[in-house]
Amino acid sequence: MSFPFWKLNNLWAKLPARRRGTVVIAIPAACITVTLAAWIWSRDSILLAQQRTDRTAEVILESNTLLVELLNAETGVRGYVIARDDRFLDPYVQALKNVPTELEKLNNLIEDNTPQDNRLQKISQLAQQRVSVLQNVIRLSQQQANFSQITPVILQGKQVMDQTRSAITELQMAERQRLSEENLNKQTVQDFTNLLLWSSVGVSVFGTWAALYLFRNLDQELKDRERLLRESRSMLQAIATHVVDGVVILDEDRSIELFNPTASRLFGYEPVEVKGKRLDMLFSDAVMQQYADSQKDSQKDSQKTRLAEGQRWKTMGIRKVGSPFPAEISISDLQVENRLITIIRDISQFEEVQAKLQTRADELIRLTTVLAQTNSTLQDRNKELEQFAYVASHDLKAPLRAIANLSTWIEEDLEGMLPAENQYQMKLLRGRVNRMEDLINGLLEYSRIGRSQVPIERVDVNSLLMEVIESLTPSPTFTIELQPNLPVFRTRKLPLRQVFSNLISNAIKHHNRSDGHIQISCQEQDDFYEFAVIDDGAGIAPDYHDKIFVIFQTLEARDTKESTGIGLAIVRKIVEGEGGKIWVESAEGEGATFFFTWLKQPLHLNPPI
Repeated sequence: MSFPFWKLNNLWAKLPARRRGTVVIAIPAACITVTLAAWIWSRDSILLAQQRTDRTAEVILESNTLLVELLNAETGVRGYVIARDDRFLDPYVQALKNVPTELEKLNNLIEDNTPQDNRLQKISQLAQQRVSVLQNVIRLSQQQANFSQITPVILQGKQVMDQTRSAITELQMAERQRLSEENLNKQTVQDFTNLLLWSSVGVSVFGTWAALYLFRNLDQELKDRERLLRESRSMLQAIATHVVDGVVILDEDRSIELFNPTASRLFGYEPVEVKGKRLDMLFSDAVMQQYADSQKDSQKDSQKTRLAEGQRWKTMGIRKVGSPFPAEISISDLQVENRLITIIRDISQFEEVQAKLQTRADELIRLTTVLAQTNSTLQDRNKELEQFAYVASHDLKAPLRAIANLSTWIEEDLEGMLPAENQYQMKLLRGRVNRMEDLINGLLEYSRIGRSQVPIERVDVNSLLMEVIESLTPSPTFTIELQPNLPVFRTRKLPLRQVFSNLISNAIKHHNRSDGHIQISCQEQDDFYEFAVIDDGAGIAPDYHDKIFVIFQTLEARDTKESTGIGLAIVRKIVEGEGGKIWVESAEGEGATFFFTWLKQPLHLNPPI
């Protein structure tokens, strides 16, 4: 996967120019530092390896010198034994002086080296034995001992000398092994040093190239920024000249530098009259005094104003002729050569409109208060009306029940005496009484819609319809078919149940056959469900499609079939109260389909129905 250079480039572009300049300088400096550190490390490593090599060579040289001293002493003593001349003892005497010195040198050279130190101790012991043997040979020779007496001592010395030579050879072999290792290490250090130096050179070259590349980019960016700055100033002047608001640009000394034509029209000054002046000459209030004080303090704080950038103030502008006018101003940092821009807007018309709006708001508040009082009065009247409807229905039902009971008692008392026509009239009388009671109950139910609070709950439409059908107890020959997978959603159960109950009971009651069929289906839309109650009854002529939803309206004569004409009016009021709509599609003799929509989300959390 390629390196995401664009991310690095974006990160580089986000850095301030000062930090990027620091990076450009730091790259060659870091390369020089790394190269110098590598050179110093390699030099110290080679010097240390050379010191160890020189010490090893010196150990070999000194051990050879010790061996030569012992051999010279042995040769001199043998010459003395043969010639009995004291001059042959000079090498021996010299060895007595030099051997301890050589041993001391070797001991100093091989310190902190336990194996070699053990070998040197062995050599030292053998050298002392060799000197002791030579002393015995000299002593026997001075006592005029014969050759047979001296020979065993000489053989003993030869054995000790062989052991000494073997020990020195072992010491030298160990040192030569160490010398080879040190030379190999020194070569490795040199090779690594060369690689490190060449790598440092490569990194330095790359770093220098990178620094030059970055410096060139930085230089180009600074040139681009300078060009954009010039263009921005030119564009700013052009925009300020044509903008509809007054624009005043303040220089780094917070004096007026640019005064656009709109500002000239607002204040009546020509640009040359205000250039170099302070901003507070155009305004006279506490806000401008605060601004002037903040500018004085800002000179002690690196020219940083303490006013909130972009903050809008309502103030009073002073025209050249001295007349004031309401104005709204804001002062912001341009981020262009430490300039500030002041936007000034005449809000005279706005103040007038605001005053008118405030008047309208006061009037609206007064009307709201009146409406609240009217609403409270209306609620009280509704409660009185509901109480009246309840009492009236109760008082009306009592004589109706009495009439029904009296007709029943009269028919029972005159049983067998009434003609068939009078029996039919008594039955018709009780039917009218029952219709009157149903009418009263329907009116009460219709008036209560929208007055009670119904909770929202999870409703399974299939289960709800099964409950409705079971409560209606249709004829066994009458079939009601439910579409599978009816929705389950959160809504108000009671009003939905009442709608289905009225529509299904209406379809059963007004069907022209006892073996009728009703089908209930549902189509899911974006925000609502569309339910349909389909029957195969006598149907409804198109002229009556709207009439059937009007209260007290029926299609059949009440003498033919008892009906209050309130059921469908109740259904329509409930559906529309829940935010839906209801309609019918039918033709005479072709059955009827009642459609109604029901929102997936209730209109309110707890509305009345």
